[in-house]
Amino acid sequence: MGTPSDPFPLITVEGPPRERGRQYGAAAQDRIANSIAVYMDAWISGEVGSRDEVYRRARQFGGTIGDRFPELYEEITGIAEGSGRDLEEIIALNARTELLFAEGVMDEGCTAAVILPEASGGRTLIGQNWDWKAQCSDLPVVLRVRPEKGPAFLTFVEAGILARHGLNDAGIGTCGAFLGCDHPPQAGIPIALMRRAVLQSGSFPAAIGQVVRSPHSFASNHVLAHRDGEAIDLEMTPDNVFPMYATDGILTHSNHFVAGLGHVRDTGIALFPDSLYRHHRLRRRLEEQSRPLTITGFRAALGDHFGHPHSVCRHPDDSARSSNADPRADIVTVASVVMDLTESRMWVAAGPPCETPYTAYSLDEETEGLAADAAE
Repeated sequence: MGTPSDPFPLITVEGPPRERGRQYGAAAQDRIANSIAVYMDAWISGEVGSRDEVYRRARQFGGTIGDRFPELYEEITGIAEGSGRDLEEIIALNARTELLFAEGVMDEGCTAAVILPEASGGRTLIGQNWDWKAQCSDLPVVLRVRPEKGPAFLTFVEAGILARHGLNDAGIGTCGAFLGCDHPPQAGIPIALMRRAVLQSGSFPAAIGQVVRSPHSFASNHVLAHRDGEAIDLEMTPDNVFPMYATDGILTHSNHFVAGLGHVRDTGIALFPDSLYRHHRLRRRLEEQSRPLTITGFRAALGDHFGHPHSVCRHPDDSARSSNADPRADIVTVASVVMDLTESRMWVAAGPPCETPYTAYSLDEETEGLAADAAE
């Protein structure tokens, strides 16, 4: 089961928003400091240029967040108080993708899948390999949130940020990833806030609504699933949405437009040409397994090495690193996350799943010790 001493420590918070934030900030203080250090360096190394400019932009995002999600702004304020950091630093972390996008820096590459009950023998499974900079491997935590109202939820996230991949006790699960298109960036809701709003939703329609009704700064992909056996992939641009659905009980996606093909100019393919085969490889690895599909089989599929090192299970590209030929050379599978929405359980590997054991986490403390049994 997940514990505070795991590679990605488990942090449980509860109560009103500001108090939850204080608990989170205090428990993750060191990792939050590391998150700020890593991303501040990335932000100021380009056009943003200075910490003062990061703070100015953070205050702009803060106004947007406060207007649309006042309770989440309170929680962010609490994180700053609990961790002893400036409020602008925590806001910037929660807008880290938007600030990186402004710098022209690519965001993470990922490969995700949903397995529906007709393929798994009755359970809804969702998971993803998170491919990002190796230096970010010690930033994440697993956050278990028990709010005063609304669903309780579990999320794997970089410390100081409100949400990334996760599930809630209303049966909703979500993953997400980078997409690129030629639409100019515009003012919008930070992706982290959108993901958190999904996890706070009490129904699948409400979760979809949080994604499609929120103003988007740039292109992004959102995978949503429900324990009752439904899934949808939403390819978003600032002015459009392109949905995808499961076929034969399986839905996969990576870092390029599929439903939106022909409707947008995809700029992400040049950054991640391997995306063109990763989602097909993951689907193929799942389809070749005997039914019902299991969590163990899901993990094995996420360990696929076709195209190594630019594979579903991604490893450093040592040849490109030595020649400085490819800025993606240091991108690796920092974490692999698999979730069972039927049982409200999550498994996380702190590195490439081909060589890293998974740690089990549960939304319910009373069933944490049973979580490993569900891996079969």
